[in-house]
Amino acid sequence: MSTKPILILGSGVSGLLLAQYLRKTGVPFQIFERDADLATRGLGWGLTIHWSLPALRSLLPADLVLRLPEAYVDRIAVEQGKASAFPFFDLSTGELKASTPKASADTRIRVSRDKFRRLLATGLDIQWGKAATRFETHDDESVTVHFDDGSFSEGIVVVACDGGNSRIRRQLFPGQENYQIPVRLIGVKLDVTPEEIEPLRQLDCYFLQGTASQNDSYVYFSMLDAPGNDDSSKNNGNYTCQIVVSWPIREGFFDSPSSITVPDTDEGSISLIKRFASTWAEPFRSLILNIPPATETKRLGLSDWPPPRGLRTSGSVALVGDALHPMAMYRGEGANHAIVDVLDFVDLVIPHLTGDGDGDSDMRSALDRYEDRVVARARPAVFASRQACLDAHDWRRINAQSPLLTKRAMNVEFDEGTTGNVEPLE
Repeated sequence: MSTKPILILGSGVSGLLLAQYLRKTGVPFQIFERDADLATRGLGWGLTIHWSLPALRSLLPADLVLRLPEAYVDRIAVEQGKASAFPFFDLSTGELKASTPKASADTRIRVSRDKFRRLLATGLDIQWGKAATRFETHDDESVTVHFDDGSFSEGIVVVACDGGNSRIRRQLFPGQENYQIPVRLIGVKLDVTPEEIEPLRQLDCYFLQGTASQNDSYVYFSMLDAPGNDDSSKNNGNYTCQIVVSWPIREGFFDSPSSITVPDTDEGSISLIKRFASTWAEPFRSLILNIPPATETKRLGLSDWPPPRGLRTSGSVALVGDALHPMAMYRGEGANHAIVDVLDFVDLVIPHLTGDGDGDSDMRSALDRYEDRVVARARPAVFASRQACLDAHDWRRINAQSPLLTKRAMNVEFDEGTTGNVEPLE
């Protein structure tokens, strides 16, 4: 086994998970993160881990598997056997349009991304404030990563988990920019009382979403923290939830002659989403209308990048998670693909590094096999997630065949030629 470390760039879910596996198996590694600490990014997200859950459990050390409930968004609800059906509503009428079969925590869990990352960071020596700018591969297949503070590190392979705007991917594929999805989005995080959140919890304890049939505005409500969780004392018995409101970039939406842009201020953003919510049915309407005007908002652009068939990186580098296949969140599968990416890297590349693999195979061949497997799985998922996003903002397209509502699965079939078709369905 090489004494040079694997260099992991990024402390998102995939980077931390790979680091935990390497720590468990005694493979040398270093992990770098451009942020100053785990708390740098404030809004937080909820993640549903479903078809990747067996992979997650196989990669983690046993003690962290047992601690997964620490990341649950509502531990008491799980203990009471309450399962999410991920209901989808017509916001204009309040009617239920679709839901999924309920599943226990043995097969599907809902976690706070913030708590999940903190759990995955257990015992890791993360080097903070280290943004990679470029890498270079040497004749002996070793690599050097350079950081924006002028420092560098040497290793046996680079694993780029540096997100949807990966600098390493841009170095490998210059000029290939992310596709900008024609949807705008505003997110808020709220602390709400049990009385305020109860009407939504009656519909689902963890997550619900919907589109307004009258105007194509969209919202999802995601629980992030609840009384009874380990650190709930910080919330004074309140719940913490995330609300994301999005709308299509098109003329005529909401009777506007031009596309509606995201306001520059938090007050303007709150005012805009209240305009949308004023057309919704209860209980969705009131929770939005009661948001304090000065609440901090997060304004996000939506983009993706379907990895090309036959993709080949160059040098001793692997792209993982959003660095390889950033996708819209309207199918909730990005984290699941990132987790299985790590498993594929472990299965196909790690044996070559530890001397347990095919002695006739070189590093590049192992990386090629990894890329082929991930692209075959993730490319259709990126297109399906894009179409789900577009469908979420066009009520006419929301039906049982829309990827917005179809079953989530590791391997999906999707006709790429239909993606982005915004003509009304017959």
